[in-house]
Amino acid sequence: MNVYAEHHRIQEFLQSISMNQVHVVEDRSLADYIITGHYNHDMQTDNLKGIIIPYTGHNGINLDDMRQDNLQLFILPTRSRWVAEKAVTLTLTLLGKTIPYHEQLKQGNWSSRNSEKRIPWASIQDRSVGLFGYGRIGKLIHQFLRGFGCDFYTIDRGKSYPEGIKTVKNLTNLIQLSDIIIISTPLNKTTEGIFDYNQLQRMKHKYLINVGRGKIVDEESLYHALDDNILAGYASDVWYNYPKHKEQQYPSNYPIYEMDNVVLSNHSGGFTEHTNEFVNQDLVQLLEAIASGDTSTQLDLTNLL
Repeated sequence: MNVYAEHHRIQEFLQSISMNQVHVVEDRSLADYIITGHYNHDMQTDNLKGIIIPYTGHNGINLDDMRQDNLQLFILPTRSRWVAEKAVTLTLTLLGKTIPYHEQLKQGNWSSRNSEKRIPWASIQDRSVGLFGYGRIGKLIHQFLRGFGCDFYTIDRGKSYPEGIKTVKNLTNLIQLSDIIIISTPLNKTTEGIFDYNQLQRMKHKYLINVGRGKIVDEESLYHALDDNILAGYASDVWYNYPKHKEQQYPSNYPIYEMDNVVLSNHSGGFTEHTNEFVNQDLVQLLEAIASGDTSTQLDLTNLL
């Protein structure tokens, strides 16, 4: 089985090791499987059998082209647990006012500690949490937050759900019942811009955390919901603008990044000190499994959006 990785570090790693029945090629057109986060019909070759995404999310894949070209799609789920941990970190940082406290104390400002105007932080304990997305990442977020005594809600997708989470019919219901909403769903035709002006206006004094994709939340509507003090706060690891190389780049076209009730993270949820080591291990196992004829972990493209 011939494989090609578009990212040079993954390609170099695979070239440095020996795998059973797996050969790393330099010419992408010779590959049976390409390791990449992108696909459209222009990448199709006579040899190509499938695409392997080495991280979470498939919004760079043209699924219609995949189906038309009769290709297999695999996603390496390794990074999910760290993305879930990042979601929890962002939530506690936002509610705990960790960054404003830090910045003020750097200036000797104790946030009015010794006066009646002392600035409090918000506890997550006994709050209601809406999980917009209950796949690998959403389930882990639920698991990590259970000890805080929260009530958990998610939208009913016709799946089976564990004890301790209640289901609602739609996003409007999820917003109504939740103090905090954590987004971990993929970006697709049904989720892009779903947190629009109308939905965000329903989030008075509520918190929104995003580890899915930036465009799930309408950018302009988000800015106005924060500027008009509708949202109590927003924390995100995913954004609207990304640097193409090493240039400086603000994450949004609006000055969201200047607001005190916003926590910014640079799309690093799946990148820890040792993540790549675990990803490499899982990638080798997946490649060897596919080479041996085991394609049981491929995604079902039939109804994937």
